[in-house]
Amino acid sequence: MALNSILLWLHIFSAASWFGAAMLFALIVGPTIGDFTPATSGEVVVKLLPKYMRYMMVFTGLTPILGLLTALSYSNGSFGVFSPSTTFGLYISAGAVLSLLTWVIAFGVVFPTGRRIVRTTQEMVDNKAPPPPFLPKLAMRLKISTCVGLALLIAVLVFMVAA
Repeated sequence: MALNSILLWLHIFSAASWFGAAMLFALIVGPTIGDFTPATSGEVVVKLLPKYMRYMMVFTGLTPILGLLTALSYSNGSFGVFSPSTTFGLYISAGAVLSLLTWVIAFGVVFPTGRRIVRTTQEMVDNKAPPPPFLPKLAMRLKISTCVGLALLIAVLVFMVAA
């Protein structure tokens, strides 16, 4: 029982950290960076984004792992309790699938795009060069994928709380 509680709290903390960071970036950090002067924006991207992405990667990676460990501990290895034929199983399964989809978007689109933006911006700052023509497309890809990820995380939260 104690292990279940510890794993559940770690999973919830990790999920809240992932959700909060996604919300902060999608609603505040991303839109605000566009309001800065190009020099300030470049400096913020180069100094803030790598740290922010490391934080996000940790909690994006931990949340599904802790969720799986929580499920294994809760079920004692019998996954019948998670059968979609029950309301609990349906909600948990839907939340887990959406969480994994969000994970794929984060590691497949958000983080690689963010790293490319940081590298490109660092080169611009170092060489005092104008932005390359593909940078706005990268920024838009990051914005869209972050917003899609946030929307999916909201759905995950709804399903997990409903379960």
